Amino acid sequence: MDTILADLRNGLRFLWKAPGFTLVALAALALGIGANTAIFSVVNAVLLRPLPCPEPDRLVAVVRKYPQGNSSSTSIPKFVVWKQSQALERMAAYDFAGQGFSLSGGDTPEQVTGVRVSLDYFRVFGAAAELGRTFIEPEDRPGGPRVAVLSQGLWKRRFGGAPGIVGKPITLGGDPHTVVGV
Repeated sequence: MDTILADLRNGLRFLWKAPGFTLVALAALALGIGANTAIFSVVNAVLLRPLPCPEPDRLVAVVRKYPQGNSSSTSIPKFVVWKQSQALERMAAYDFAGQGFSLSGGDTPEQVTGVRVSLDYFRVFGAAAELGRTFIEPEDRPGGPRVAVLSQGLWKRRFGGAPGIVGKPITLGGDPHTVVGV
């Protein structure tokens, strides 16, 4: 025990006498610890932590192979044919809305992120509406009613968490939509 204390005192004395070396050593330690933390965070989020939905091992992504590589994009008619084949229990399509939607009405318009989704999107991921409902069959057809399911964050931030939002009209991208769920 005495030798450990003597070595510790000797090391601290050396570090005190060589501040340049001490700063370089501390910077190297800080960079190493920071890099390891960042890499582990990414690995944990992408590889180790399961998806936040029931039975994530049953989810598959349908992709098409091309000579140039794979693509997850497809046409609506092909999606309908694949869905009718009943090879999968449920199938959903989604399309990120580019820059999002302009949500107008209320005090000021706001650019919000959104995703256009098909009927079974919420069922595929095991998500249920906290308030109201998700989509029904007539709303999944061309020319069907324009409806929206709001995220909980947008509902609380923009609409103050008002439970009366279900059934109310909102304007997304210049088009009227009825809120059916949160």
